[in-house]
Formats: sequence, structure tokens, C-alpha cells
Amino acid sequence: MKRALKIIIDVLMYSCFLYLMSYGAIHDLTSHGYVGFALFVLFAVHHALNFWFYKTIGKGKWNARRVAMNITDWLLFALMITMAVSSIFMTGLVFEWSPMKATQTARELHLASCCWGFMVMLFHLGMHLDIKLDKFENFCHSRTWKKAILFCGYGVIIAAGVYGFVQSELYVYMFVTGGWKLAAESIVTAVLQLLGISAGMCVTTHLGMKLLKKDSRA
Repeated sequence: MKRALKIIIDVLMYSCFLYLMSYGAIHDLTSHGYVGFALFVLFAVHHALNFWFYKTIGKGKWNARRVAMNITDWLLFALMITMAVSSIFMTGLVFEWSPMKATQTARELHLASCCWGFMVMLFHLGMHLDIKLDKFENFCHSRTWKKAILFCGYGVIIAAGVYGFVQSELYVYMFVTGGWKLAAESIVTAVLQLLGISAGMCVTTHLGMKLLKKDSRA
């Protein structure tokens, strides 16, 4: 039951991210504010359900894989907090009752932390999907043609991720260029770009994790 709840919470968080990251196509500040608030409520619930993580930090053996996972978890935590804090300074644009006045610095911090948070979240997701992809690879390794199709598929997915990243222009906000990225033509286009980035990032993470597995078994 608890595992099912965790999955539901994670799916809802990812869905919120898709909606929030598609703001350029939706352009509804009020709904953006409410969905953003829902994301942070889900974030708090997610951590409450995974409180064991904090209890086990000082226990067990540390290897490259575990170090990478912990760095990712803490980096994502810091980015989520930055998103929350910067969003408070942006509430003046969303809610009339807010006493806060948005500044250019707050805007840039919010956009950068959101984009980096999305990418690190995908890396985090890829690390958790790594074992499942390993099992799928083991199944495909029984036939050479299956293995060939699998890795061709990986190439296509990564290419789709790169294409989606370039088309979405997330780098404009990630590297604080001070400019505005072009909005997607529609919500469908925006979501497809984000889904492409998601799939590409997860596969890239999975392939990268292979470099750490020898150390993890040592």
C-alpha cells in the first residue's frame, strides 16, 4: 500500500512539473501558482514517506553509486527549496493579495532553479529506473537482434531528448542569459518536448550508471 502511494505521489509530482514547465504555452499565472503550491505539498509528502533515507545516511557501505545518488538527492532538495523561496517573491505576479513585489533577480532565480530542478529530477528518476532497464537489457541479451534493436532504440530516445532540449530552449533560463525563451506553439508541443527530454535523460543516466557499477560491486 505504501509503495503504491509513493508511486502515485511521484507521478503527480512529475505531472505538476510538466504543467509548470509548459507555462509558456498555457500562460495562466493563477493556475501556475496553485499547481506550484500543490507540487511543494507533494514534495513534503514525498519526503515524509521516504524519511528512512535520512535515518540510513550514516549506515552501510559507501561506493560511487551511492555517492552519486546522495549528491543527486541533496542537490534536488536544495533546488526545490530554492524554487519554493523564489516563488514566494514571485507571488505578486500571481495573487493580488500578495505583498511581495517580483524583481528581475527573483525571476531569474526562479526560472533557473525550476529548469535545473526539472533536469536533476529526471537524473534522479533515471537512477531509480536503472535496475528495471538492466533487467530489460538482460532479457534482450538472449538474442543478438534484440540487443541491436534495444541500443538503436536508446540512440533514438537520446536524440529525441537532445532535440526536445534544444527546441524547448531550457538552456536560456538554466544559464541565466537574461533573455526569454520562445514558447511552444501549444501545450501538446510543450509536453512532447518535455517527455522527449525526460526519456532521453533517463536513458542517458542509465548508460552513465554503468560506469559506476563495477565500483558498486567492489
